[in-house]
Amino acid sequence: MQELIIHPSYFPDVISLIHIHKATQLAFEVHDSYVKQTYRNRTNIAAANGKLSLNIPILHQKKGHSVPYKTIEIDHSQSWKSNHLKSIKSAYYSSPYFEYYQDELEQLYEDIPELLLDWNVKATMFLLEQLNIDKEIRNTSTYSNDSKAKQLITAKAKQTIILDPYIQVFQEKHGFLQPLSGLDLLFNLGPAAGSYLKSQHSKI
Repeated sequence: MQELIIHPSYFPDVISLIHIHKATQLAFEVHDSYVKQTYRNRTNIAAANGKLSLNIPILHQKKGHSVPYKTIEIDHSQSWKSNHLKSIKSAYYSSPYFEYYQDELEQLYEDIPELLLDWNVKATMFLLEQLNIDKEIRNTSTYSNDSKAKQLITAKAKQTIILDPYIQVFQEKHGFLQPLSGLDLLFNLGPAAGSYLKSQHSKI
């Protein structure tokens, strides 16, 4: 695989991270339209009651019009930031590596941009840095209409990839859950996450 085009998402899921890990270069699609039911404003974690979706509220623009993703603003009037942090901490405080990354995660949430795209790029870069994934990254100059990028960003897309299980919190209660945010991989595997991602290259 050469260059991978992705729509920046709210903490990319593990399957997206496998694609990113395998790619030699990465391009952020920044000329697309905002689409609902995608990972642009949501991410999934493994909570005590099963898979939990964390959703970022946005300021809605005129209906019936195609709205550029890069113009979508986060609705900061809602207390989503503190709620998401509490949910992540509640879900992963007992995981092997949460305390190791907790300070950096809380620091990330201290400065959230106005635009959803900017925040998602920041959240994606945080994950890549913590996972030691170093790629040459660029922004697209025009809309690419890349089919793989659209599949990876679609929350309701049918999952055709069956990942090898890794130890998750609450696994005895709910079994191995996927797709989940890369935070799940980071907090459960820590420094071994990169080796896991590499081991899954043949799945994609």
